[in-house]
Amino acid sequence: MSRQTATSKLAALVERCRADPSAIPGVRAAGDALAIEIEGELAFAWRVIVVRAAIAAPPDSDAVRELYGEIVDRYRDDPKKLAELRPLGDEIRKLEREGTLASVLVARSDRRSRH
Repeated sequence: MSRQTATSKLAALVERCRADPSAIPGVRAAGDALAIEIEGELAFAWRVIVVRAAIAAPPDSDAVRELYGEIVDRYRDDPKKLAELRPLGDEIRKLEREGTLASVLVARSDRRSRH
């Protein structure tokens, strides 16, 4: 698949799932694969949409923290992206304090390469 085609497909998924987060489970695998293929702003947007959808309708007790941890790991060396993610983390912590979202501890290993 060409980069242009992959970008167009992911853009369509982002638009569709922004409008209807309930569509994410049916297209998640395809969206994740496209995000890995093209990266950039559109891939970031996809990943944030996936986390937001999980916050709105958590599939299980640790899914939100796991997804949030993964996105933070992926962008840990990008201060701009981390700053954009901070409000999402704040929202998760707020919902946990309110009891709306399960509060869990997800153990994650350091995935940075050691040169």
